[in-house]
Amino acid sequence: MRTYARTHDVLKDFPITLVARPWVHITVDQITDRVGAAISTAERDALVVELGKRLANVEPFDPMIGSVGSYATGVIANVHPDEPLNDIHTTVRAAIQTVRGPNATGYPTKVPHLTLGYAAEECDSDQVQRKLRNGVRPGHAPMRVDAVHLVDVTADAQAMTITWDHVATIPLGARS
Repeated sequence: MRTYARTHDVLKDFPITLVARPWVHITVDQITDRVGAAISTAERDALVVELGKRLANVEPFDPMIGSVGSYATGVIANVHPDEPLNDIHTTVRAAIQTVRGPNATGYPTKVPHLTLGYAAEECDSDQVQRKLRNGVRPGHAPMRVDAVHLVDVTADAQAMTITWDHVATIPLGARS
């Protein structure tokens, strides 16, 4: 991903904790009723089955990633068009709530984005934005979305990292 590499080159001189390539992601939804608590194997298995049924009817798609923008909290890339990811969010949320109940999800729906770095300390976001605009060319790149990954997330606020253990990959459009 050329945009990813160029963004990392531009940001290396700023106090921004860069997201390592294995951890770059677009958050679709989160189970928020049990933060920090284990979810049983039976619940995970039920989630995989329900997600598989629902996502089998969602076709893979190719959104554009970019432009890359500097914000107070870090650096993100827009993902557009919004509709396919919003549809996946709605589908995934319905699957989670079917398995775990209506109070299982509280993740706020936001404009789809891909986080490339987190602000580690104060800096001039305008200066970062100028460097990104001039140094990350082309400003957009296509990305194939053909699956949703169910993961068990670990967030380390001190290190400003989000990592995970992979639970399952649910392909899109896998009608039998």
